[in-house]
Amino acid sequence: MSVLLDFLKRVQPEHHDIIQDLDSSIRKAAPDLVVSLKWKTRLITTNGMPAHFLNHPDFVNLQVWEGAEFEDPTGLLQGTGKGMRHIKFVAGAKFNHSAVEAIIKQAAKVARA
Repeated sequence: MSVLLDFLKRVQPEHHDIIQDLDSSIRKAAPDLVVSLKWKTRLITTNGMPAHFLNHPDFVNLQVWEGAEFEDPTGLLQGTGKGMRHIKFVAGAKFNHSAVEAIIKQAAKVARA
């Protein structure tokens, strides 16, 4: 079974569309990333750990490691910590695919370094 389908079994049905849409953008931005399930979350990795999904009852976060260092002209990244940032996605809401893809490309580049 695919990692995506296995992950979708673990989250509420109303989040399936947004997770599948995000998965498509992430794979487009960095097709060489490895996807796995660990710690009840969906990790997207290469040499490091650039991002992972964190499912909440009312939304899905895309946690981006080292996101505090990234260019984010559209202001998607949220958070105040030293390194990690997140992007919050609500079921049914549209998002800027190209902005998410730009952030994932940066995350993949940092993780490969």
